[in-house]
Order: sequence, then C-alpha cells, then structure tokens
Amino acid sequence: MKEAARVAPDPVLYALGIGPDALLGQGGETWVYALDGARVARVYRPGTVVEGVNGRISLLREMAVNADRVPFAIPTVLDKRAVGGHLVTIEQRLAGRPLIDLLAEVRGPNRKRLIVAYLEAAAAIHRLGIVRPWYGELLDGPDAMRTATYRDYLARRAARNLAAAGADFAHVSATALANALPEPDVPVLVHLDAFPGNMLANEAGEITAVLDFGVVAIMGDARLDPVAAAVYLDPPITPTATEQDRQLAQAWLAERGLAQHYQPTRRWLAAFWSFAQDDPPLHQWCRATLLHADTQAKT
Repeated sequence: MKEAARVAPDPVLYALGIGPDALLGQGGETWVYALDGARVARVYRPGTVVEGVNGRISLLREMAVNADRVPFAIPTVLDKRAVGGHLVTIEQRLAGRPLIDLLAEVRGPNRKRLIVAYLEAAAAIHRLGIVRPWYGELLDGPDAMRTATYRDYLARRAARNLAAAGADFAHVSATALANALPEPDVPVLVHLDAFPGNMLANEAGEITAVLDFGVVAIMGDARLDPVAAAVYLDPPITPTATEQDRQLAQAWLAERGLAQHYQPTRRWLAAFWSFAQDDPPLHQWCRATLLHADTQAKT
C-alpha cells in the first residue's frame, strides 16, 4: 500500500536499457518499469532477500494453476536476475491502468461499474485455490506468523504491529479487535492489500489484473478481501475515491450480508498498518481509526 518517492538507481535503469520515464508504479518493496509492450521489470529495493523473491515466484506459479477461476489476470514471472546489485524479475506486462488513476477521471455509469468490479475482484481472489493447513503469512521469513485459528493470528499480528507503532497505541486491545471478526471454516488465500493501487482496470469498467500478491498475503477468511476493499476506499488510502463510491461499496456489502464486518475489519486493518510511520497519511488514518473514542477497541 505504501508509496515511495525515489526511482531506481541510474545504473540499474541503464543496465535494463530504460530511463526513469518508463516507471509504471512503485511501492514499499519495488519499482515497476515498462521494458516494452509485453514485459515489465520489477526492481526490488535494497534489503530484499532472494528467498522472499523466490517465495513470491513460487506463489504466483501455484496460483497460475487456478487462474482461469478468476475474472482478472495475475502476474507471470518470466525471468529473475541481479542487475546493479538489485534483484529484478522480468514479468508479463498486464493490460489496463491503475484503478486509483482511473478513479480520478472516469464518471457516470462506468465509474459505478469500476467500483462494483473492484469489489467483485477482491471477493474472487480466494478462488485462486491456495491450500495451507494454518492461518497466517504465506511467504516464509523471520517475521512470518502462523497459527491454528484465524482469530489467534489476527490478535498476534495486530499486537506485534501495534507494538511497533508506538506508545499511543498501547491501550488498544489486539484481542478485542480479533474477537470482533468471525472465525472461518477453512483458511483461504487473502491478498490483504487489494486496494485500487494494486488493481488494473479499463475505462469500460472492468478489472483487468490484480497485482502485488505475496508481500502481505495470508491464509485467512474469504470475507476479508472484499470488506477490506471497501475500507480501502477511505481517504487517504484512495484519495481519488468519492463519498458516492463509498456509499456504493456499503450497499454492495449489505447486499451480500457483509456490512456488519465493515467496522471490525476497518479497525483491525488500522492495527495491521499502524506500524507504517514512514507513510504519514496512512499512519494518520490508523490513528484516527483506532484512537477516537467511538472506535477504540478495549478489553
């Protein structure tokens, strides 16, 4: 979710045969550049470990088995290499523009179609069919947390991230946040960061691709992604979304019996992202969500 300001170092771009103007998008972990009409280069930021990149590649290959079950494309890694001291994956270029950008332009019926397609795409992510016997982070790593129950994972992850967020969050009960959400029957794939910046769309109102699987993906509840997608229409997460978009999302949730999960999901997500002090607007959203009297979570 987080955005970063810098572009990739010049030696990396030179070795790839591109310039800064080829930048398509960026986040806390990577820059993505157009190589040509069919390929992009995902340049990983300093500190990225090869095991994490390999884990993402393996996860994408596993998801590809069931890619025909979802109405959008997912990334395909064609090659992996080291360039100028950075890990780089060469990937298929996917059709569409970032939904977060289109929402700044599209109006009328196509905009409504975009919002509904966005929510439906988030609701379809679990169909990619990843199976694990636990709840928690999909990718291995020193911070990976896995548990036998969903609520246990939610509580432990919220507690760890809130601890990293500072003393202002010390009174927030991670257990209360977790207990406000339902326990699913089985763990399924949850993207967890399926916001408009991680989806591509076209002006006809279709979601063409979902991006950035694996960075914070978990095994969790199938209801989490669509409800989170509605939450992520909040400013400042999606500044291009409007109050009408948010009302449409609330109506969509209500039609599917998910409206009661909106506020508990919103609070848990604020706890999850509360560590992001290097993203001031997001951190302020977390503070506003968790520290106001009407949204406090207490034991």
